[in-house]
Amino acid sequence: MSPTSAASAPNRFTEAFGDWTPQAVVFDCDGLLLDTETVWQRAQDTVVGARGVTLSAADEAALHGSTLEDAAALIAARAGQDPQAIDADLRREFDRELGTGIRLMPGAEEIVRLTGATVPLGCASNSWLESLEEKLVLGGLREHFTVLEASDTVERAKPAPDMYAAAARALGADPVRTLAFEDSGTGAQAARDAGLRLIAVPAPGHPVPSADLVLGDLTDPELASWIATW
Repeated sequence: MSPTSAASAPNRFTEAFGDWTPQAVVFDCDGLLLDTETVWQRAQDTVVGARGVTLSAADEAALHGSTLEDAAALIAARAGQDPQAIDADLRREFDRELGTGIRLMPGAEEIVRLTGATVPLGCASNSWLESLEEKLVLGGLREHFTVLEASDTVERAKPAPDMYAAAARALGADPVRTLAFEDSGTGAQAARDAGLRLIAVPAPGHPVPSADLVLGDLTDPELASWIATW
């Protein structure tokens, strides 16, 4: 970053990052770029209701940002039923709900476009890869990403750091020079443990993850101003 661009960076970004700028950026998908959390919630509610299960607030919190396999295991434990059958039901219901359409989160398209004009982009999601591809295509964002990492492309899904570490390597960047965007505590832990810098955009009603900087949403005009200084 040049002295001129450093001076023009918004104060809170300078306080958080100094003159640091990323060599690559890795975005979470669900709840950050795409409103798939709503889609997932409808699918989950259908399966939970059909199994006669009541989930506690702690269960719901544990499911935020989890893999489908972990969700199936938790619901199966509460229902005393076969997790493989519930896994299949969740996949079927999610695909059915996804077919009704998908909405971009506010600011997502602009921020992906702005960052992608300067550095290579990756997307890291606890979805399975086929589903991640489908969601990004439906949302009109697939073309912007050089690298996709998912729950079935690494040994351990989030909150383990594998996914973010793999994405940074595939993008040709050192993790410490890579920026992550996350909305969940599960994903934030994965990014931090992999050594990435982190901007958190927490989902309403969920805890605020520990991060270098926390934003209300991706429409924050100072975010676009900071990206322009890279």
